[in-house]
Amino acid sequence: MRRVLHVGPCDSPGGMATVMRTLADHPPEGWEATLLSSHSDGGLWAKWRAYRRARRELNRRCTDAPQRPDVVHVHVAADWSWRRKARLIAVARREGVAVVVHLHSGRFDAWLDAGGARRVETVRTTLTSAGIQPVVLSEVWRQRLEPRIGPLTAIVNPLPPSSAHPAHARDEHHLLLLGRNDPVKGHAFAIEVAERLRQTHPSLRLTMTGWGEENRPWINSPGWVSNEQKASLLARASVLLVPSAYEGQPMVALEALSADLPVCVSDRVAGLPDAVAYAPHDDVEAWVSTLAALLERPGSTGELADSVASHAVDEVQKQWALVYDSL
Repeated sequence: MRRVLHVGPCDSPGGMATVMRTLADHPPEGWEATLLSSHSDGGLWAKWRAYRRARRELNRRCTDAPQRPDVVHVHVAADWSWRRKARLIAVARREGVAVVVHLHSGRFDAWLDAGGARRVETVRTTLTSAGIQPVVLSEVWRQRLEPRIGPLTAIVNPLPPSSAHPAHARDEHHLLLLGRNDPVKGHAFAIEVAERLRQTHPSLRLTMTGWGEENRPWINSPGWVSNEQKASLLARASVLLVPSAYEGQPMVALEALSADLPVCVSDRVAGLPDAVAYAPHDDVEAWVSTLAALLERPGSTGELADSVASHAVDEVQKQWALVYDSL
């Protein structure tokens, strides 16, 4: 049995951790998978200590024959995530272990551009080295990044098999935003849009995870929710909002579609099925108009769920089998 070791923020809330755990729980046939956390949700010092622990553990595993992985699968964002992971990549390659570099960031292109030609060349040199296979989340990202950093393989994010959703009658006029409390996620914008929509839909409600305490009775802010709570929200809500400034390929949008929940996303979000509705980023009038149409649309009869069939974990497994075997 061959081994793949997934390295990244597997213990932190968010879509990347969901992808890591799904891939580790469902490795390709003939492979076994384990996880190595390299991230902490604390401050800079906590993140640095988490990285140092991961580097020591990775080095130990790569030099210990009984635990040595055949492939190290590194999950990377941008900025400091890249800087830390580049050192982990170097540890694995120094010991002759093949590496997958899985680029998840929705702003990797902007980060590259901000660093100029030198940063682009540094990243390109790493990703085109022997024994390394870079992977992006969609054909859109492959087309954006390949001219700058060399050949890439596109593999979509997998939906966990547990993405089955309870059968509930959907609430009327119930907007949902699932994400951490970060300006990038657009919580304040979602409130502004909802306030405008309530002028024509006075019963409208908004549920937002990751948001602080809220005094307005029509806004529910439950904090971070369990998988069971998330499944219930996806089964009951009317529309999922993803007004983010950037995303790689948001898992929450894929999970919503699998639950037959309409999704409206910012036009800055790439790599999602055509079944989502797009609205211009930070354009309140456009979002109000788009959401009003979605709220009045008859319930889906399965076409939204069908749009994410290619994200089924058994389909994604086959693509990862080809990558791992090639390495």
